Amino acid sequence: MTTHPDRSLGATALHDRPAGGRGEGRLRPMEIADVAAVGRLFLRHFRGIEAEPGPDLLAYLRTLAFGAPGQTRETGSCVYERCDGRITSVLLSVHVAFRVGERDVAGRLFSAFMTDGSKDAAGAAKISLAMRARRQDLAFNDSSSPTSLKHFQAVGGTIVPIQNLEWIRTFRPAEAALGRVVRRTLRRWEPPLGPLAWPLDAAIRAVRGRSARPCRPDVRVEPMTVDDFLDHAPGLIAHHAVRPRWSRPELAWFVAMAEQNRRRGPLAIRRVVNRCGAVVGCFVYHGAVGRPARVLNVLARPAQEAAILHAMLRHLDEAGCTEAIGHAQPALMHGLAHQRGVGFRHRAFVCVLTRHADIAAAAKRGDIYIGGLAGEDWSRLMSDF
Repeated sequence: MTTHPDRSLGATALHDRPAGGRGEGRLRPMEIADVAAVGRLFLRHFRGIEAEPGPDLLAYLRTLAFGAPGQTRETGSCVYERCDGRITSVLLSVHVAFRVGERDVAGRLFSAFMTDGSKDAAGAAKISLAMRARRQDLAFNDSSSPTSLKHFQAVGGTIVPIQNLEWIRTFRPAEAALGRVVRRTLRRWEPPLGPLAWPLDAAIRAVRGRSARPCRPDVRVEPMTVDDFLDHAPGLIAHHAVRPRWSRPELAWFVAMAEQNRRRGPLAIRRVVNRCGAVVGCFVYHGAVGRPARVLNVLARPAQEAAILHAMLRHLDEAGCTEAIGHAQPALMHGLAHQRGVGFRHRAFVCVLTRHADIAAAAKRGDIYIGGLAGEDWSRLMSDF
């Protein structure tokens, strides 16, 4: 879902407003009663099918649109309703509280933007006009296509550097390649492929040596409970000028949403501790034996990024994952440069809309924490249904 041409943007706080003098319809906050119509539009726009949404999708859309702590009618999702009652454009939005220096800011993650192109131009235009930067405290999207990027720039958006890339480290290249082919061909069925690829991968690993450098002796990886993660995560990103506030209720909600995204494998949280037992970082990922590890977040204290990445890659290799894939972030680039075999490829653009000069400046220099649990990678809409 990161490269659909219509995928972008969102709306500011919305009250009911007419579309204009021609009476096409109105842009208004999304209501619970709209969920079925939004589900139909999602399936049509992103999956290319005409069908009634099932109970699982309906329940998920209700939770996503209305369940986040701090979510309000005024700052949540919006829909464009025509005069005949049909909903033809939708912008899903999730509340994310941010800290900017020492002040709190109500942030918004702009999620799926969908429009019925054959029936609606006014709705898409109204949503685009409503989300201009001068009307936003802080709104962002981390899965914008090149077309979406142009829309963001047209309304005053700021592009976060580096984060259009994702990094990848392959541990078992034959098994990883076979898995990609099967997933693209069969979509949902993922049979165990290891036995077919193990001989070739064993030969490759023998030629190139260990797939990850040894972990630094003064750090080790340990299991991390959700409660422990909720305690430590805010402090591990506190050095960023702009970062999620991550109160316990809000971060717990995002973790719970990520746990539902089991198509990518079970959610795992691991901490990295030094020789004194102090937590110097942690990482969160979806993955399992014989499957890719989709890394949501790597959190590290300043100057500890390389050690955390060393430890994480070794752990994922030993856990039997075929490869590790994560979102590039400016703070991680120095540490990633020290990892053997890490490559980069274009993923999607990260765009910020704000009327505040200090937030825009922080975004331009990459001193903003966005991505993973502070982005959209946790959402089932990205890879499910």
